Amino acid sequence: MPFETPTLPVLINRTAADLASDALRQSDAQVLARAVSGAAYGLYGYLDWIAKQILPDTADATTLERQALLRLETPRIAAKSATGTASFQASAGSILDANLVAQASDGRQYRVVAAVNPVSGTNTAKLEAVDGGALGNASVGLALKLVQPVAGIDETFTVLAPGITGGSDQESIESLRSRVIRSYRVIPHGGNAEDYVTWALECAGVTRAWVVKNYMGPGTVGVFFVRDGDASIIPDANELATVKAYISTKAPVTAEVYVLAPVLKPINYRLKITPDTTVVRAAVAAELADLHEREAGLGETLLISHIREAISSAEGEMDNLVSSPAFDVTAKANELLTVGAFTWL
Repeated sequence: MPFETPTLPVLINRTAADLASDALRQSDAQVLARAVSGAAYGLYGYLDWIAKQILPDTADATTLERQALLRLETPRIAAKSATGTASFQASAGSILDANLVAQASDGRQYRVVAAVNPVSGTNTAKLEAVDGGALGNASVGLALKLVQPVAGIDETFTVLAPGITGGSDQESIESLRSRVIRSYRVIPHGGNAEDYVTWALECAGVTRAWVVKNYMGPGTVGVFFVRDGDASIIPDANELATVKAYISTKAPVTAEVYVLAPVLKPINYRLKITPDTTVVRAAVAAELADLHEREAGLGETLLISHIREAISSAEGEMDNLVSSPAFDVTAKANELLTVGAFTWL
């Protein structure tokens, strides 16, 4: 049975009882009892804190990071800078040096990764965000201006497709916690299905991953992943290439690995709920979103009975009628069921 920490009043009563005697009834025994009990109570609290640091589900952030250093091949993932390309106009004979900085109107800065010897006209430079994190991601067409003018080079740069992407924030403590807990549950086997999921989750920005064995035939492995922290959870070509390159360093040489983005299949809901209020609608939507995250993995079927159960679990809901979907919702091997639009009847 678990150890129960005595409360402070219990400790005071115990100490007072130990000190009580006919000769000390009029002495400072009660004060001493409170002082000793207070010290003991603090020690009990410290022991309780120590006990919580042993296991990753209750450890604090500092201890969890130390556990990750010991248990994970890839500890807490640092923020990653976004990368991409931009076009610029230049004259022949000019040069664009590496590490020159171009800045957006909102203050975001990007450095030139490699020096460019431009030709006359339009040229392309590879850029990297100066600061790591998702904030460095930039859309196609964003205008940047050189912080330091360069002779022969127009100061305006334009971000090219698919944009400056791949930037991700430092891994959250809860994400790290889930990976440490996973390391206890899933033991590496040198290239089985779960290993591919582990390797994908070790890449910056990847939040969920799935593997499909024999995806393109015997000896092939399909790895799918999403990035829930981005504006779009679907990874772009640059992010797919990054994950594939990392997994290639881990996977057995005999495996042919395909790293792919899942195809989103939204489920549009038509519902009648009672009472039909803004608060209850929000609660129903939240419950369905949680259901999708828990049970609608890649290629998995979402049961209509579980959909109804999730709606009934919403706080404040008294009754409901689900018009659509009317049956279990299936998905192909490369499809991920997501929450679509709501129609409230």
